[in-house]
Amino acid sequence: MVRDKYMFLMLLILAIFAPTWCGAAIVEYDLTIGTNTVNYSGQSARAMTINGGIPGPVLNFVEGDVARIRVHNVMAVDTSIHWHGVLVPPEMDGVPLISYPPIAANTTFTYEFPIRQSGTYWYHSHTSLQEQSGVYGAIKILPQMASGVAPIDRVVMLSDWTDVDPHEVLRTLKRGSDWMTLEKGSAQSILGAATVGQLGHYFSRELQRMPAMDIADISYDRFLVNGQPQLEMNDTSGQMVRLRFVNGGAGTNFYLQFAGGPMTIISADGQPVEAIDEQRFLIAIAETYDVVVHVPVDGAYELRATAHDGSGHASLWLGSGARHTAPSIPLPDLYHKMGTMSWSQVFALTPAGSMGMDDRAVNAGMFDQPGMASMAGMAMMTMDHADNSMAGQMENKMGHGDQPMMAHSDDDTEMSQMDHTGMMGNMDHTGMMSDMVNRSDADQAMPMIAEASAKAYGSNFHLLAADVARAESLAVDGMDTRRPWPLYHKLRSPHATALTTDKPIRDVRLTLDGDMERYVWFLNNKPLAESDAIKINEGEVVRFIMINRTMMHHPMHLHGHFFRVINGQGDYAPLKHTVNVAPMSTTVIEFKANEVGDWFFHCHLLYHMKSGMARVVHYESFTPSAEVAAVRP
Repeated sequence: MVRDKYMFLMLLILAIFAPTWCGAAIVEYDLTIGTNTVNYSGQSARAMTINGGIPGPVLNFVEGDVARIRVHNVMAVDTSIHWHGVLVPPEMDGVPLISYPPIAANTTFTYEFPIRQSGTYWYHSHTSLQEQSGVYGAIKILPQMASGVAPIDRVVMLSDWTDVDPHEVLRTLKRGSDWMTLEKGSAQSILGAATVGQLGHYFSRELQRMPAMDIADISYDRFLVNGQPQLEMNDTSGQMVRLRFVNGGAGTNFYLQFAGGPMTIISADGQPVEAIDEQRFLIAIAETYDVVVHVPVDGAYELRATAHDGSGHASLWLGSGARHTAPSIPLPDLYHKMGTMSWSQVFALTPAGSMGMDDRAVNAGMFDQPGMASMAGMAMMTMDHADNSMAGQMENKMGHGDQPMMAHSDDDTEMSQMDHTGMMGNMDHTGMMSDMVNRSDADQAMPMIAEASAKAYGSNFHLLAADVARAESLAVDGMDTRRPWPLYHKLRSPHATALTTDKPIRDVRLTLDGDMERYVWFLNNKPLAESDAIKINEGEVVRFIMINRTMMHHPMHLHGHFFRVINGQGDYAPLKHTVNVAPMSTTVIEFKANEVGDWFFHCHLLYHMKSGMARVVHYESFTPSAEVAAVRP
């Protein structure tokens, strides 16, 4: 009996002090999500805040810590927090109705999980459209051994803001209204087309009843850096500075450029990459990049985050003294139509309307050539498509990896009311890809046209569409070196990431589709529905082959995992948690199925996810807790 009591006492002491003995510190935070009034544009608007601010506080950890985060919901509606890019148990992932119940009004939920990694990450609400309203913040995790990359180490969170209620924004999109396009000065007209020498392309598109090309959906009132249109870091003059960029935008990709010289990229999505110098690069929604810059001593130098559609920017000023501005980025040439080939020629469409791909090409490494993974759709334009009978053979070989899935629901009803007809069935895509490949960069760029905006932007907001003096010309997005697409082909892991070849391989083929007229977004021509799940088994190597058949970028995020982006770097492909799939292109990712659970997979354009572009990745061996199962649809 005495021995049993002694053993019980020892086990109790071990349970209390083991984390400390093992070197793990419990790091605690309290986050209170509430409502507040903000003024970013000269008029007051309602927002959701964390601890009274936008963004929420930076959460600091060291690899090996245990995070204990109490989230207090003082609002009258449900909320949630997802730890984007952080490896957590499935019940801590923070996706309502998939991994756990929502945090009800006036209640507290405590997240607790071990910190298994280092790097730059972020957190945000996964309930309704709350992320757009301000529920987001950054996470900084230091390695156990200090890296000493730069003496100054700062987090820089980019985001977008609209004074309009996000639910009203979504209703406007679903009505097919052109109002937001007019507001941000990207509306197209016969006069505008004639002025830039694209009248033929304009009429060709109109005759085919194709929607006008655009880069982004929303007209935003402000773009923010750490919650401000402009931010100064005066203490950085003459210093090497590590900047941890997080794109927390709901609908905006950003170009980054520093007036003081090149940026050295050292990390992507929290994972180290071999250092590369870039003058300008695109950071997609939900991605993070760590860069090192050397700040000159003779003034304040702008690091500008320009909205992908050219509608405005936010500024980070490094150093002190006379200001040196970063170059303006050419506006996208929205009139330049992408091609004269038909979609059936470019993508070898099968009679069923799905794109056929030869799985032999993937297995043989076709997508492991430089630039092939992200630009495969563009490369296909140069292929000989005379023998279209090949498409059926390819389709039979590839098969269909997408299976019925589970629902993601929240407090809105748009999902249950949407029409499920896909855009592929009701649009003629002939002529979408003409002379895209043949267009040169600067030589054929058209003069930029200043278009008036209906929005009354504040004095601190710089509307690039009206800045004729500073912008050089229009440029074809992705085909012009001045408007590059993401630099994935350059990213290389410093250590081998290749997966073992003796494991079963599961290919999951996913087309990214959408109907802009009714603003419904699909995977494999279906929006998220109650029965939807991509089913996988523990231990497999899972490969997602994502074929973007739309004219918009889709930053795709997989919860609970890091994946390899097949980008031409062979065994040293970079690890990421989010990858942008560019318009009319194919991107291939792969990961080892070693995180058993149910995990959300979706486009991180908030309004695309809300309108159907999502699935749930379900491990066959996983059974959700009774508490979670009870609240699922």
